[in-house]
Amino acid sequence: MLQQINSSLDRILVGVDTGSLWMARAGGLLILLTVGLVTTEVLSRQFFGRSGVHATEITGYIMAISSSWAFAYTLMRKAHIRIDALYLTLPTSVRSVLDLIALLSLALFCVLVVGAAFEVTQLSFTGGARANTPLGTPIWIPQLLWLMGLAWFGLAVVLLSLRVLFGLLSGNMEDVQRIAGSPTLDEQVAEENRETAS
Repeated sequence: MLQQINSSLDRILVGVDTGSLWMARAGGLLILLTVGLVTTEVLSRQFFGRSGVHATEITGYIMAISSSWAFAYTLMRKAHIRIDALYLTLPTSVRSVLDLIALLSLALFCVLVVGAAFEVTQLSFTGGARANTPLGTPIWIPQLLWLMGLAWFGLAVVLLSLRVLFGLLSGNMEDVQRIAGSPTLDEQVAEENRETAS
């Protein structure tokens, strides 16, 4: 039974990983758009003395949106900053339990943040809030895009937490380490070599 649950969660996490990759790529494209906007604004101010691009406002929205869209990808790639000097000296079973505690803590944080972000977006929508800028952007639009990234991240954290929990219950510590454990230096070097070769 646990093996079936783990297999199902693995299949779902492959989809989450793919979706996270595309969201991160979309966020990267948005950041490239900000480069174009800022360049256009600088050039138009230089040559025409004014600009109608409103790059400052738009880039602020884009930075928040692209950041939230990259959170899940960072999680799936185990790229969040970890202080693992002590962690890597512990037995695999202890590390696996610590990984679960870390993921559950992150899941709790996500629930709180997504809930607050949803309330803010809902209030902006129902209240018809607009930015106090020349563009007068309906503020719920960038907030909704920001919320989408946070919600996707929350989903990824919850699914990963469940996978680690069921991996622990099935006693497969190596599997838990593969999914959520902090990689050793040798594993990081091997991964870099694989990416370089392909």
